[in-house]
Amino acid sequence: MDRKFSIYMFIAMTIWAGSWVSGKLISTGSLHFQFIFWRFLITSICYMIILYINNKNNPDSEGLWRIFKNPILLILLLLSALALVGYNAMFILGLTSGLAGKGGVIVTTLNPLIGFILGTLIYRNKFSAKTWTGMIIGLIGGIILVEPWKYSIDQLIDGGNLIFVAAAGFWAFLTALGHKIQKDISLWEFNFLIYTVAIFLTIPFIWNKNIFLFEQYTSGFWINTLYLAVMAGTIAGGMYFHASKIIGSAKAGSFTFIVPGMALLFSFLFLNEIPESSTIIGGTMAVGAVYIINMKN
Repeated sequence: MDRKFSIYMFIAMTIWAGSWVSGKLISTGSLHFQFIFWRFLITSICYMIILYINNKNNPDSEGLWRIFKNPILLILLLLSALALVGYNAMFILGLTSGLAGKGGVIVTTLNPLIGFILGTLIYRNKFSAKTWTGMIIGLIGGIILVEPWKYSIDQLIDGGNLIFVAAAGFWAFLTALGHKIQKDISLWEFNFLIYTVAIFLTIPFIWNKNIFLFEQYTSGFWINTLYLAVMAGTIAGGMYFHASKIIGSAKAGSFTFIVPGMALLFSFLFLNEIPESSTIIGGTMAVGAVYIINMKN
């Protein structure tokens, strides 16, 4: 894989690791669905601006109207938007009852594993022994980061942890759909459409929330929402889905093995969630897994 491309993905994963801290700060309040609405709206606007600039530079482009002529594509886009809403809802609900560091570990360790399973079932992908070796190393690294030996069975199946598992499933499903859809439309069209549809899907949850009562929002709310919408949603999200188009959803998902260690580090720096020595071991294994999966034969 191109070194420049790998650097872009590392930057994207670092931004996503920071999103767990911002998400935790948002989750301590009571404006959960308000946050999801504003995040989707701001991210949609960002992609709309990018689309406008892109179409202005490409006057021969047919625009978005051609998409409405393809009913199968519309169904896939709707499913993608539903997965996006599901992921964000699980993201916030999980952080409300769990630790940001642990949530980042659970979701980003399971995401590539579920992605590989979906890739095998949906696209009938066949992976090399090298790839499976990297996956196993990444899984072991994730298990070490979670430190299951410190918890009882009841704690391990705690509601918050199960919510994080659901979040990983939603994201892996979204990644697999994104890989398929981007064969027919551009990255920017895909992201703009799913975030725009997601806005409307959140309306039933914010109907009585006084969404435009701006006095209820603090400066911290807007700072974290902007970080998650612009940095994580637009910049890092754009890099990630671009990767899934080029190298496939499974290999793109493997880069999320980098996130757990970074999420634990940021949680320590900003939330005082103290990491253990296992963080270094598990984090190193996770990064090693990404290298093995993506290195050239």
